[in-house]
Amino acid sequence: MIPELLKNHLNFNLINASLELFLVIATSKYKKIAYFSNEELDIELLKKNISRINSSVKVIEFPDFDCDFLSNLSPTSEIKTSRIRTLYDLIFKDEQDIILICCIKTLLTKTIKINKNNNSLLRLTINKDIKYEDIINFLESSGYERLDFVHNPGEYSVRGEILDIFSPIEDHPIRIIFDFDKIYKINLFSVDNQLSKKKINEYNLFLSSEIQFNKENIECFREKFRKLSIKDKDDYYKSISEKNILTGSEQFFPILNRQYNSLLEYLSKFKLVFDLDFEFYFTNYYNQKIDILDDFKNYFEEESDYFLKVDDLKKIIEDNYLLIDQKQLTKEKNEFVEFSSNIELKKHDKQTNKKLLFNLIKQKEILLLCFFSQGGKKKYYNYLKSHNIPFVEINLINFDNILKYSSKVFVLEYEIKNSFYLIYNNLVKLCFISEEDIFEKSLKKSVKKNIKEENLIEEYSTLKIGDYIVHNDHGVGKYNGLKVKDLNNVLLEFIEIIYFGGDKLLIPVENLELISRYGHSDISVNLDKLGLQNWQQRKSIVKKRIKDIAKILIKTAAERKLKKGDILIPQTYEYEKFSSEFEFTETSDQLKSINQIENDLSSGQPMDRLLCGDVGFGKTEIAMRAAFLTISAGYQVALLCPKLLLVNQHERNFKKRFINFEYIIERISRKESDNQKKLIKERIKNGKIDIIIGTHAIFSSDIIFNKLGLIIIDEEQSFGVEQKEKLKKIKPNCHVLTLSATPIPRTLQSSIFQLKNISLIKTPPLSRLNIKTYLMRFEKKQIKQIIEKEIERNGQIFYVAPRISDLEKIKKNLVSIIPNLVFDIIHGKLSTKEIESSYERFFKRKSNLLISTAMIESGLDVSNVNTIIIEKPNLFGLSQLYQLRGRVGRSSRQAYAYLIVDDFRKIKEDSLRKLQIISKIKSLGSGLSIASNDLDLRGGGNIVGEEQSGHIKEVGIELYYKMLKETVDEIKSTKPLEDDWSPLIRLGFPVSIPEEYIKDIDVRLNLYRKISNIDNINDLNDMLANLSDRFGKVPISFKNLFHILEIKIMAKKANINKIDYSNKGFVLEFKTDKMKKIEDIIKLVEKNPKLLRLLPNSKLFYYNEKVEDIQRVNGLKNLLSIILK
Repeated sequence: MIPELLKNHLNFNLINASLELFLVIATSKYKKIAYFSNEELDIELLKKNISRINSSVKVIEFPDFDCDFLSNLSPTSEIKTSRIRTLYDLIFKDEQDIILICCIKTLLTKTIKINKNNNSLLRLTINKDIKYEDIINFLESSGYERLDFVHNPGEYSVRGEILDIFSPIEDHPIRIIFDFDKIYKINLFSVDNQLSKKKINEYNLFLSSEIQFNKENIECFREKFRKLSIKDKDDYYKSISEKNILTGSEQFFPILNRQYNSLLEYLSKFKLVFDLDFEFYFTNYYNQKIDILDDFKNYFEEESDYFLKVDDLKKIIEDNYLLIDQKQLTKEKNEFVEFSSNIELKKHDKQTNKKLLFNLIKQKEILLLCFFSQGGKKKYYNYLKSHNIPFVEINLINFDNILKYSSKVFVLEYEIKNSFYLIYNNLVKLCFISEEDIFEKSLKKSVKKNIKEENLIEEYSTLKIGDYIVHNDHGVGKYNGLKVKDLNNVLLEFIEIIYFGGDKLLIPVENLELISRYGHSDISVNLDKLGLQNWQQRKSIVKKRIKDIAKILIKTAAERKLKKGDILIPQTYEYEKFSSEFEFTETSDQLKSINQIENDLSSGQPMDRLLCGDVGFGKTEIAMRAAFLTISAGYQVALLCPKLLLVNQHERNFKKRFINFEYIIERISRKESDNQKKLIKERIKNGKIDIIIGTHAIFSSDIIFNKLGLIIIDEEQSFGVEQKEKLKKIKPNCHVLTLSATPIPRTLQSSIFQLKNISLIKTPPLSRLNIKTYLMRFEKKQIKQIIEKEIERNGQIFYVAPRISDLEKIKKNLVSIIPNLVFDIIHGKLSTKEIESSYERFFKRKSNLLISTAMIESGLDVSNVNTIIIEKPNLFGLSQLYQLRGRVGRSSRQAYAYLIVDDFRKIKEDSLRKLQIISKIKSLGSGLSIASNDLDLRGGGNIVGEEQSGHIKEVGIELYYKMLKETVDEIKSTKPLEDDWSPLIRLGFPVSIPEEYIKDIDVRLNLYRKISNIDNINDLNDMLANLSDRFGKVPISFKNLFHILEIKIMAKKANINKIDYSNKGFVLEFKTDKMKKIEDIIKLVEKNPKLLRLLPNSKLFYYNEKVEDIQRVNGLKNLLSIILK
């Protein structure tokens, strides 16, 4: 496995494409390799390729911190977890074959000192004698954050006898159950649904991160903070001194420890590998880091040991390292031995390259034909078979096995950008051929066609004291918390609602389905007066209006369903060719959505589909497929965009994508002259234009389509209801496809009401990285660093503010801190020509930064922009913020979003909540959850017209939509709906969730609400099992709630309005107007005169003098079961 040259030399000349091979081969000799690159690398690609060479080699990374310290930023949790996990691997694991990869700049800053004997590791084992308190003490001293529920590494929660922990060195969190001082059970659990998954026997706890706020570190921090006279951060000094660790406190890591260790001190058993000129790069990185520190530069250069200096680096590594030259700068130097070299191929002349490949085969060179796409593999197969060339497909690169084969041609999945020779020994050269050098660009990789419908997840929002809520029978009041009351020596828990005049209403927790949120609103709301009829009158009036609205909704949907839609059958060969020309890989969600649209267009019913996918997740390609299906079937397509800039972009992209097909694509907007518009309209009418792209100009009444088949509405959240409905009226049976990353809540509600279909794209494209989002205080110095950092990597920046008046201030700030910055400004008051010329300059990279209002939010796609700065983010809507954030991160480069706030204390609670939602997004594809949060924050939007908002004010958002949905269902089924009522059950025993079982009042309230809305007994039993798993053994008073709810479900089916317990039994009161099976009940009483007795007013008495609560309850359940038979 080890080539001769690697046995005797230390300096190597190789091309970048062979780096993984070099590292693996070096590992086979030295066992442990640490490679420090001069520049950042694609670690995931390196890991994948290394596994193709030798799957037993473990690859770990040690990333640099992703923020500047002593600024207002803290490192992200992903970076902290990755670093501490690698330190654990280096200290406590002893794998034989391991490759550590990181950038040379990571060595600049040191890490903490850890050894095997400093109590940094705690092993948890089944049946091990370890006290609960010892685990808690370890978690607290190791920097774990205590929360109600565990979702991320470095968190833990305590709920009764349940202890949940997520160690940063493990892949999953655990749930521990104790048996006195022994660990009885350890289960892995899901962070999504919080339910246990799998039993395990052992789990390791380690430090939560390098940044630890223990007593010794806090004292060190206090000394150095005072010594450096750090300004404008006294709030941090005070809070850390009191061990109250605020968000952002981690910025003080460089002054938090008395002693730091270099990463190199953990690598004594490793062979080090550096790139040529690593000292030069190291020095440059060092100067950059030190210069940023300004006032503290002298301290860190002369007194602190936090930074590793280049002289210290040389002393540590001495001459014990390999040096590699990947830029072919040392070709003529004798001390550098050639490991690999370029095969001279012409990137843009595939035919010549194929001839060279054929010559290499004839010369009987050993060829490894490398593909990274299924298309590439197929092309290799076809080429080799057409030339009758024998070959072998291999999965791993094993040099000894390759040399044993009689065949000289091998095909394998291995991603390289350039072809090269590998010098195996003096006699053997291996030729690695890149797919990109031989065939036209084709990036189609295999993807599982997991095509299935998604289920929308409902979330309950947290109520806070003072929030407006609505009771079904009593109207609008204020929520005043959960209250425990003693009624007849029985402790029961209620929700307290305050009404007009201070009147109070107590709602039993088992009847919470009768209350709903009014909605988040700053407007003044009039409380109802208990005992008056005003509420019922208001509710009745709204219900009548809702019936009219529901009829409109049903009529619109029904008319479209009744109308025969155009059946669009494309030309199969053309459509397949068009699909194959898509240069990227379709994700499983894209394939599912395309399949759904294909079915819609050929179904014979008008399509009305919402395509909801995160920004940059491939919605435009799906729209293009839908457009191609339509025009190849002989119909026209209208694409509606909210802004002119987006029209320009779509026109460019559509024309480029359709370039190999003879279809006519035009645009219409305010930019065209009257004569141009007239000509375009004539061509649309005559069917000479296949796809028309435009803004509101498409609404023009004098545009007549020859054969309109599909309307596509992009960035649909930017359009009002009337505009979209008007467009649909152009042709009522036309297919409609709406696209959005965050659909306005109205559209989301329509999809939930099944008035239109929804397709979700939640899978990110290959190589897409999540956008790192920071919420921070405004600081000129930090803004300067952010901008310069992006420009240094040849990127561009969006700088956004909510108001036009803010832009001039931003301009002045930028001129003062970065005088040579080239930037443009766009906003709504500029002329179209000015906006377009500014944007065109930016698009062509003639300016580095674009200052703008929110007008850039709509679908603008500039892959080179990977940083966005948003000032006053609290003044934007949640969906708007998400759209703005999504303007960056459209390529495989790391993108950053900075939400800049002047003073957190002046931001309203709702606005702060919105910013936290955005800043905490860790997963790609969060658009739908953003829309759900937005629905919660600002309500459901306008379903059919302006009159709706008044109705919502009357009855509140939740009750309004509940009434609307019920009325829609009623009209659809033509059956009258039952009144919304809930049986009142009093069984004479305590009902509550004890505070010691679930401390958080919001969690208790959400559970009450969720449980009270369960309407079948199987779901109740499932909920009880889930609670036992999540919180431990369910207390009797909480179990009683489940008994009551089970009886309530049965009672409602039997139309029993109330069940009351007395000393001798239960009184069952039936609803007088809907008493079912009265003859059967009379017969039952006659058969059991000692147990049952009929009372006046539709009541039934059930004698039951059992002493035990559970016996009485089981007797009542048996009776209800008999009544329901």
